[in-house]
Amino acid sequence: MRRLVDPHQMRTWISFLLLIAAAIVIFHIVSEFAIIMGWIGAFISIISPFIWGFMLSYALNIPREYFEELLCRVNHPLVNGFVDKRKRGLSIVLTYAALVTLVTVVLNLIVPRIYESIVDFWDFLPTLFGIIEEFLVELGQYESLPFIDLAAIADSFSFDDVLVNLDFDNVTAALNTIWSFTGFVFRAALAIISSVYFLVEAERIRNFAARVLHALMPGKIYPTFMKYGRTINTYFKRYIFCQVLDAVILGTVMTITMSVMGVGYAFVLGPMLGFANLIPYFGSIVGTIAAIIVILITDGTQMGFVATVVLIIIQQIDANFIFPRLLGGQMKIPPLLVIIGIAVGNAFYGIIGMIFAIPIVTVLRNIVVDVLTFVEAQRIKNGNGEVDGYEKR
Repeated sequence: MRRLVDPHQMRTWISFLLLIAAAIVIFHIVSEFAIIMGWIGAFISIISPFIWGFMLSYALNIPREYFEELLCRVNHPLVNGFVDKRKRGLSIVLTYAALVTLVTVVLNLIVPRIYESIVDFWDFLPTLFGIIEEFLVELGQYESLPFIDLAAIADSFSFDDVLVNLDFDNVTAALNTIWSFTGFVFRAALAIISSVYFLVEAERIRNFAARVLHALMPGKIYPTFMKYGRTINTYFKRYIFCQVLDAVILGTVMTITMSVMGVGYAFVLGPMLGFANLIPYFGSIVGTIAAIIVILITDGTQMGFVATVVLIIIQQIDANFIFPRLLGGQMKIPPLLVIIGIAVGNAFYGIIGMIFAIPIVTVLRNIVVDVLTFVEAQRIKNGNGEVDGYEKR
């Protein structure tokens, strides 16, 4: 019996129809791109507290694992059974207790000193503008900058006046501000609460995600994907821990050193240098230059020269001895790759992209090296010639 439709022709027509449908979908996506992006933005805004909660739980899981390891070492007959059954919950409680303690110490001891230094520096700004004006007058360039009224700017800088003159155009603006702040507090609380649940249910979430990936991916791809997923997780956790610890160490050392030296704004410049050090390569350079300029202006040339020498020595010790010992050799990559990664990360995600450039570039480099090694091994196995004469890694 003759077939009404040839199967090969049917597959051709189905492929053609699917191609037309895909083209129509792509056309509508492109034509309504702004609306679709608006929907995506609204959806991300709705789930943003959970995204921040996941990121917080990921960061807090590092000390949580440390506390759980300490609890596993407890060896006492009265508490062994109790700890073994509840070590994950106890480690979470200890983690958040440590976080609350740290925040309390920072808010009560460190923030007031930083606030006082900021107020003093703010009040010093009129004098700073006066110094700049005198310098420009001596150079004969002040008259060529008529659009800059340094005297007016100097008179406008008063920290007390700024606080007193903070007002709103009308009641609606004030209510909108209060509502926005309330929404921020609610989202922050939701992020913290969700981070607790992420930590509690971490094993179940991980197992469920692994099952979904195993079901969706081909059998040969799944093990490779999980391998690199574990590598990325290891690199990120180690890098976050080492980078934050190094920033705290450097900020603390800088603050104490500058305080002993008598630098006026040590409690502002020290934490600023520690935070800037989170950005590889460029952060420490820019932060040190900014700190030296402030010290030169506020504390004089002699103190500025001494501070320059001291800050550079401390930065070099940190960059060449402290941070490499903390991080180990797992993320040792060429400086050119780091610079390219920082540039790309800054272009896409700003400071966050610059901070996480090193682990991302390290993983990508490892993937490329593994692919090249596999291809070379296949060529040698198939008798297509050996690849030698250069260093593979």
